[in-house]
Amino acid sequence: MIIEFLGGANEIGREAFLVESQNTTILLEYGVKLHPELEIPLLPAKKLDAVFVSHAHLDHAGMVPLIYKTQSPKLYATQLTLELMNLLLEDYIKVAKLTRGFSEYNSYDIAKMNKHFRACTYNKKFRIKDFEAELFDAFHIPGSASIYLANSRRILYTGDICMHASNLLKYRQIKYPKIDCLIIESTYSEREHPDREEEERKFVEKVREYSDGIVLIPTFAVGRAQEVLLILNKYGITKNVYLDGIAQRASNIILYHKRYIRDYKALKNILMKVKFVKTRKQRDKILKSRGVVVTTSGMLNGGPVVYYLKKIRNRKDSCLLFTGFQVEGTPGEKLLKTKIFESEDEKFKVSIEIKKFDFSAHAGRSELFNLVEKIKPEKVICVHGDHTRKFAREIEEKFGIEAIAPKINDRVEV
Repeated sequence: MIIEFLGGANEIGREAFLVESQNTTILLEYGVKLHPELEIPLLPAKKLDAVFVSHAHLDHAGMVPLIYKTQSPKLYATQLTLELMNLLLEDYIKVAKLTRGFSEYNSYDIAKMNKHFRACTYNKKFRIKDFEAELFDAFHIPGSASIYLANSRRILYTGDICMHASNLLKYRQIKYPKIDCLIIESTYSEREHPDREEEERKFVEKVREYSDGIVLIPTFAVGRAQEVLLILNKYGITKNVYLDGIAQRASNIILYHKRYIRDYKALKNILMKVKFVKTRKQRDKILKSRGVVVTTSGMLNGGPVVYYLKKIRNRKDSCLLFTGFQVEGTPGEKLLKTKIFESEDEKFKVSIEIKKFDFSAHAGRSELFNLVEKIKPEKVICVHGDHTRKFAREIEEKFGIEAIAPKINDRVEV
């Protein structure tokens, strides 16, 4: 069995891994890297029998429709992942046309992709020619999965994986089959996450400190926006809370698939109390009063958040609270370092207080090591990280297991 790395090696973004047996070719993920410059994975050189997507985020799924311009493989994911993918892919087309004048694919390609979709449920085996396949809950966002493929050898690809509970998702120990090769995400291989409850308390204290002004909270539309709303709900902050951007539609999709989330009633409760923002007139009205604005995009690379930020940048009664990782080169990362917002279209200084909180839905350093120790594979392949080579060396030293950090275009025999 051969694994070819078309993307996602020694980088975060554009995940794409080709798994080949003598008779079958399967693509795991086909994402896009948006920052600092747009990059797509290498194109598969072979006819595909199947495409698997672990979850809906664009770095894992953002280029899947491109495959369907020339091929027609079956697409495997959870039903919720497909619906969230459709939301984010249509938004990608819209943003690409606005910013670049074109998109790599269109709505027809998405429709063709949907036609070849096969819904998967967790812990249920199925076959794709000479492969046995199974999805396991990855606890990263609703509907996310780790992917198991078995032929002559047995592979587990973690996808983005979380190993602790959140307000949005439960966590439980997964009993995996025997694994020969573990392909592991390495996003937080360099550091641990802070204590979650303490981080929530600090976050809520800061929200309350600016209760007389505007608390601007940039979030990722899928997963993080709902987690932030649940934190606010848990601490009784439900008055003058606003939700803006495509997080509105994402929240409704997630709420509909209630079996994937931890507390359906709590999410429904806060969504009934939150005010959905649709127009600039509504935004201007909010800015003249006070409130907590949860809005896309999480790294300030477009979306309604930029409009709010420009309006409140010099207000002493307002603050900006990041709740997610800021990729190097994004407007959010630059703002944290310099207090200057800069995009392709505009640049301005920001004088309000800016804080970053860690509500990550990825496993931390020790959790990643614990996963390797639990699975005890013969080989570990480190992907989706900025320090994969170092992480691979540490795995070898700690466990005596062969561990590698491949490069783009590498072919690894399992």
